Amino acid sequence: MDPTPLIGREHPAGVLRSAVARARDSHGGLILVTGEAGIGKTTLVAGAAEEARRGGALVLGGSCWEAAGTPGYWPWTQVLRALRRAEPGTVLDGPLAALLGDPHTGTAPEADAFALHDAVTSALVATAQHRPVLVVLDDLHWADGASLRLLEFAARHTWFERLLLIGVHRDTGPEGPPAVSAPATTLALTGLSRDETGALLARTTGEAPDAALIDATHRRTGGNPFFIEQTAALGEITPGVRDALHRRLALLSAPVTALLGHAAVLGREFGLPLLAAVSGTHPAEAAALLRQAVTARLLTPPAGDRYGFAHDLVREVLYEALPAAHARDRHAAAVRALGDGAPPAARARHARLAGDALPPADRLEILQAAAADATNRLAHEEATGHLRHAHRLARAGDDARARVLTGLRYGESVRDWDVLRRTADEARELDDPGLLARVALSLYRVEGEEHRPFQAEMLLAATRALTRAGHVAAPGPAGSWAELERLARKVALQAAVRARRGGDDATLAFSLLARYNTIWSPEHAAEREVLTREILALARRTGDIDAEHFGMALRWVALVELGDPGYAAQLREFAAVGRRRGLPRYRLSVYTDEAIGAALRGDFALADRQWRRLRELAQAPEAECIPFADAHLTWSFGLLRGRYDELDALHARLTAHEHPCPELLAGITAAHRGDRPAVLRTLAAIGTDGDRRYAGDMAALWLRFQAQAAEVTADRALALRARDTIAPHEGRWAVALYGYDIGGPMALWRGVAEAALGDRDAAVAAFEAAAGSADALGARPWALEARTRLAAALTVRGGPGDTARAAELRDRVRAEAAALGLATGGPLPAANVFRPGDGAAGEEGVWTLTYDGVTVHVPDAKGLHDLRQLIANPGTGIPVTSLLSPDPGAPVPPGSDPVLDDEARARYQRHLAALDEEIDRAAALGRDEKAAALDAERAALVAELRAAAGLAGRPRRLGDAAERARKTVTARIRDTLRKLDVRHPALAAHLRASVTTGTHCTYRPAEPAHFRL
Repeated sequence: MDPTPLIGREHPAGVLRSAVARARDSHGGLILVTGEAGIGKTTLVAGAAEEARRGGALVLGGSCWEAAGTPGYWPWTQVLRALRRAEPGTVLDGPLAALLGDPHTGTAPEADAFALHDAVTSALVATAQHRPVLVVLDDLHWADGASLRLLEFAARHTWFERLLLIGVHRDTGPEGPPAVSAPATTLALTGLSRDETGALLARTTGEAPDAALIDATHRRTGGNPFFIEQTAALGEITPGVRDALHRRLALLSAPVTALLGHAAVLGREFGLPLLAAVSGTHPAEAAALLRQAVTARLLTPPAGDRYGFAHDLVREVLYEALPAAHARDRHAAAVRALGDGAPPAARARHARLAGDALPPADRLEILQAAAADATNRLAHEEATGHLRHAHRLARAGDDARARVLTGLRYGESVRDWDVLRRTADEARELDDPGLLARVALSLYRVEGEEHRPFQAEMLLAATRALTRAGHVAAPGPAGSWAELERLARKVALQAAVRARRGGDDATLAFSLLARYNTIWSPEHAAEREVLTREILALARRTGDIDAEHFGMALRWVALVELGDPGYAAQLREFAAVGRRRGLPRYRLSVYTDEAIGAALRGDFALADRQWRRLRELAQAPEAECIPFADAHLTWSFGLLRGRYDELDALHARLTAHEHPCPELLAGITAAHRGDRPAVLRTLAAIGTDGDRRYAGDMAALWLRFQAQAAEVTADRALALRARDTIAPHEGRWAVALYGYDIGGPMALWRGVAEAALGDRDAAVAAFEAAAGSADALGARPWALEARTRLAAALTVRGGPGDTARAAELRDRVRAEAAALGLATGGPLPAANVFRPGDGAAGEEGVWTLTYDGVTVHVPDAKGLHDLRQLIANPGTGIPVTSLLSPDPGAPVPPGSDPVLDDEARARYQRHLAALDEEIDRAAALGRDEKAAALDAERAALVAELRAAAGLAGRPRRLGDAAERARKTVTARIRDTLRKLDVRHPALAAHLRASVTTGTHCTYRPAEPAHFRL
């Protein structure tokens, strides 16, 4: 490759040579070159790059930087810039434009990782179609996680393209090797041997070294080629390579060395304009001075106005040589030169290192801005680091209010109760009721049951400060959740009132949002809608884009809860503004809300698309809130589409995702499936604690489940409770979990409760209202469920025109379900009914049977009881003696007959057969008394036969109790099915195909057909 062969690198050079040739003729791959600093990695790869260029390949390169302010995807930004220079016709728009820093796009490169990875890879592959491409990424040990994931993506998706990827990284040091899991060839470079060290010394000095010099050099340098060359160039062994570098730097003029000292502050790579501004040197003069450093090979040749140090050790030596005060001054100059438009992380790094060269208030502001920027990029670890530095800085200062606010933000970010308690104590010492309220409300949001007494104490202190009252009563158990909620609502309201009067916009904004969060329950829906208007107005007046963004999100959800069709326009505005601003945190909320809104409308294609984007964003470990969102939306969307069986595995995982009410979701799923035993288990597990356990943002889910559970279990008391609790919310929607769950119109669930109570007119009216509300919101899946239930209610009511109208509704539901791609017609519950009248849900002695949308009422019969017991235990064989006897535990006589000769046996069999026919005929006609008399005669005959002596012959069991039960139960079931053939042919056909009789009877349908029993 290189005209001058690399000493001691014959094997790795050969591997790279082969890889370059393969990429030129066939396909590429990924090669990782590793080793310590100065080992020769860059020289080796540079030779491969030169070989590739001579073969007609396009060589693109990028280097990573270790500074905290490095933008994400920085090495790939350099690769794309090089591609744009080499191939001017290449279109680099969309995500690539953002990566290149196009000022006309507002989309952050981290916003949509998959789209960005695909766009970068596609651009490289497109170029590789007409010429081989070699991409070299240097210093991967400093690469950000996003850059490494992009490298993995490109390696996995370009294996058969003429694209060779080479990554260079150190394999020592605290950073450790980069996490690259894609298949790769690794070339690990180690130190040169003693003989190879001698050969390199000879080449560098032009003289053959003696054995002592070779031994000393090899011992001191460990065979590191860079160290060998540096010491050999000076003609002597130095105590260390840093001394060698100092000697080399001493050969430069003082202005060049001074300028390089400024450059060392900026990092391994730097731009000429920034260096000129920091050093106070004219750009032309600075460029002339830097040319001397390039000639001395301390800097690499510039790419435009961008320079870089030839080796990290050069920059480190220069930086360490600066007096501490000078270094701080130069970092302060960098902050001023960067200005407000620079990346906040870069300014924060320099502000932190500037120390007292910058005013503490300026440093604090810069660190807090960097924390907010990192949060918006979902870089929570980075944000925590900025907050930690801000907290330390504030604690060292005299501004007590700044100490409280920074301590509060940092303590919340790391859930450190020691920091939070210290911050709370400091807040109580200040005469600032608004600040104390903010601290108390912030502590209220931090989870930790053991801290509830302290949370209550702080809320009481805030109440006293806001009202100037010496004592505030605290009814209820101290530290209970209900007490905390009551106090938090009061503090938020009082703080907002005080902030309005005092013109304190910051406290007002915080208080309004806190008030909103403390009153999330159905009874406060109207107030929350009003609050969203004030939150938005305040945010727009003060220019708070964060508050405006999330205020719009809260508002569209509040409008849905009120049944206001205006929610759709608000959601569109929210999504448009969020996209325009492009921050990953905003994009996360846009994806989530668009998926929820699309599912509400029945646009499941859009819901799935946005859901996938949400999950792609969830691959970033910083996106802490996504596992809960993904788990709940999986459940919500699956339920809305009627995919109940797919949810079984999810329910087992909900707890792992820290879902607040996994048992409630499992109960709702069971109710939709008509699984009465599972619903009963859920009710038993919740007990009498439901109202307390599911207060606030879970209340709507709890109300909905109570109505559904009453329907499935025919629990009249629960139905009454559900109806009366839901009634005040008529016209609104069941919205829970701060908008993550939209559970249909409240009228729908009131209708379910009314139907369970047997109030047919009220049920019809409620389902009509629910369908109208769903239509108004364009919520097609919920309109389907409302009309499905309305059709069933009309069928049950059976009034004039009800049957025809129900048939029309069922036709409409089927057509709409097909249009939405819902095989089952949407989130439809089991509408089949097999229930006796009990004076509440139906007439005494009259059974209600519903199947396939058709309802009939039939008189009581023993066969109906048999069938109901079988349906209640699908797949389970039930002994006929249990169906026949009112006492299932009664013993069954064995009844083994004696052996008879053939003639006697034949005679007695004919007689017994005649009796059996008479018994069957009497049972079929419902003449139970005659059947019983004939059965008694048969039993007496069998008893006489048992006492008789038998002749030789094969024994046969005749006349035992199980056989009598089999015949009787079979006759009862067959009689009931014959009657249903006339009254309800579809149900009769289903039961005849699903029920088997014998000594054990079983209901085993081919497809589940859930019945309300």
